[in-house]
Amino acid sequence: MVGRRPLEILRKWHQEHGPIVSFWYGTTPALSIGSYDIAHQLLNKRSSIYSSRPRFFIASEKMTNGLTTLLMPYGKKLQNQQRMITPMLDSRALRQYRTLEDMESKQTLVELLSAEDFDKSITRYAGSVIMSLAYGIRLQDMESEMPAKLLDLNTKIFEAMTSTYSNLVDLFPALNSLPPWLKPWEKPVQTAERFITDFHMENMATAQSSPWNWVQEAMASKPGSQISDKEIAYVIGTLQQGGFEITLAVVRLVIKAMVLFPNFLEKAQEELDRVVGPDRLPSFDDQAQLPYVNALITEALRWQPPAPVIPHATTEDDEYMGYRFSKGTVIIPNVTAMCRDPAVFPDPHRYNPERWLEDAGLQHNAFGFGRRTCPGGGLGMNMIFILVARVLWGYDVTYVYRDGKAVDVDPMGEKFPFASLTMPFQASLIVRGPEKREVIEREWAASGKDTNEILAGIGASRSG
Repeated sequence: MVGRRPLEILRKWHQEHGPIVSFWYGTTPALSIGSYDIAHQLLNKRSSIYSSRPRFFIASEKMTNGLTTLLMPYGKKLQNQQRMITPMLDSRALRQYRTLEDMESKQTLVELLSAEDFDKSITRYAGSVIMSLAYGIRLQDMESEMPAKLLDLNTKIFEAMTSTYSNLVDLFPALNSLPPWLKPWEKPVQTAERFITDFHMENMATAQSSPWNWVQEAMASKPGSQISDKEIAYVIGTLQQGGFEITLAVVRLVIKAMVLFPNFLEKAQEELDRVVGPDRLPSFDDQAQLPYVNALITEALRWQPPAPVIPHATTEDDEYMGYRFSKGTVIIPNVTAMCRDPAVFPDPHRYNPERWLEDAGLQHNAFGFGRRTCPGGGLGMNMIFILVARVLWGYDVTYVYRDGKAVDVDPMGEKFPFASLTMPFQASLIVRGPEKREVIEREWAASGKDTNEILAGIGASRSG
């Protein structure tokens, strides 16, 4: 798979050979799982031995100092990091963050009244919520340079995971012992490492002047007291990176789907108008009464999953269905293959949120398995729900027209090595009349906009 998109190869193999595909990745045995049930049996029920990671020599050890939570092997260091971040992302914490999400989503609605590029606004939203929680850094407007830095940060790491050089060195670590002039990857990796470390450490320093944020809470925790400031910076940086990109990816996906499938937009707006009414914005309290809106989001996660291939590794020998897995086997939960299995999801390449309303037994997992489940999944879903519900309540979403012709939107336009981010596209968001505009402007005018005050309130509620 060196130099090629692994998902394309694995998809073909699953079509030809079924839900379990075994192969050799260099000298390392590997297994791709294309069935949710099998992934559940192995990665959830046997998580004690299926929760490590393969060795990412360049992306993890060299580029991120072996400190990135996502890529770290399972062990005491990872367990300590998980103990540190779990209280910041549990159900109590998620309720406390709603005030911030409420304010930022209201600003986004106002921005969209005049924005020529909707993507700048939703990118600011995703970045601002996460950066405020992580460091107390708010992105005041759509011209902030921070989102571009966040995207560049993620790109460096994930491209390193699948570059030809990285694959070769992961396959044959002895290559890293070559003289410097025979290692063309070394200088770019060192440059990227400095950029990533400097970014995290600078944000961590800025965080000290905020009333409350994740950095401060991590440093004050018992697990945080046992590790270096640099490790804390990387842990919070990992949360920030994942939360930003997945939120942006899914909101983009929903908006793209509304452009391509306007009948689903119409039905979602009917539900929103019935449940919420014309005189206020949707709130978190409405979520249970908005099954169609929830289905739009769930189907977006299935249609083009934002984290389609994050590999695990076994820490012991095991056996399942006649397959024998030696210690160190790479286990790939192939979420894309699971989500596009026609036996489970008929017409899988078609976006159809109603499949989730018609079959309550459908299973899907967009945030990982077992002990490597994304700890920020609940936060991401909250951020996505409140923005999607409010945007669809207030705006019609259509193609952009130029010279009388609709500008094409590529249904499957994605950019990914391992993380998948829908490519930017053009769409027209038009407010649904003067009444909706008045509510949007009124709600924003009445909203508390002082981030320090909001964060101080979160801090007080968390210490109380």
